[in-house]
Amino acid sequence: MLTPPASTKDKLLRAALRIGARDGLEAVTTAAIAAEAGVAEGTLYRHFPSKDDLLIEVYRGVKRRIFEAISDGEHGDEAPDARLKRVWRKLYEAYREEAEAFLFGQRFAESSLSRREGGAAHEQIAAAVGRLRQAGIDAGVFKDLPSDLMGALFFAPVGYLLKIELKGRRWTDPELDAAAESVLDSWRA
Repeated sequence: MLTPPASTKDKLLRAALRIGARDGLEAVTTAAIAAEAGVAEGTLYRHFPSKDDLLIEVYRGVKRRIFEAISDGEHGDEAPDARLKRVWRKLYEAYREEAEAFLFGQRFAESSLSRREGGAAHEQIAAAVGRLRQAGIDAGVFKDLPSDLMGALFFAPVGYLLKIELKGRRWTDPELDAAAESVLDSWRA
């Protein structure tokens, strides 16, 4: 079965993602996007009001795909601690599979655009982790610490381990299980 050709809008989004991941957001110029996408520079403005709007849409897409990857891990009959480890692994694996998306997201989060746009999917990810946190607190298995602290203890190891992987180190399943257990230990009451 043949894959239909990508739309011009999709080409622009993918081009901005690749450039941002590879070279940083400063390198994502309209000329660079157009050249990478194989279109005329003015084409960008037929699909997006500005380059910033294009970058925000790329970020929203990254977060949407990550949320979809972890959303089924949030639900289930398991205890909150088992669900937390499963969601953490799903988050890690989703970003591992999309290294460009991870790099773009990291760079976007450090940019001035992040103050303008968190996006609904970003909020959904935070809310899912927040619901897990609350379920664990209610069950007496998680510490009742501020949600931003608990979120940092959850997300920081993902970023650290992925950055090491991008340098060539491939974490094994037992090592990732140990990392998930460490995250759980940091939350455990």
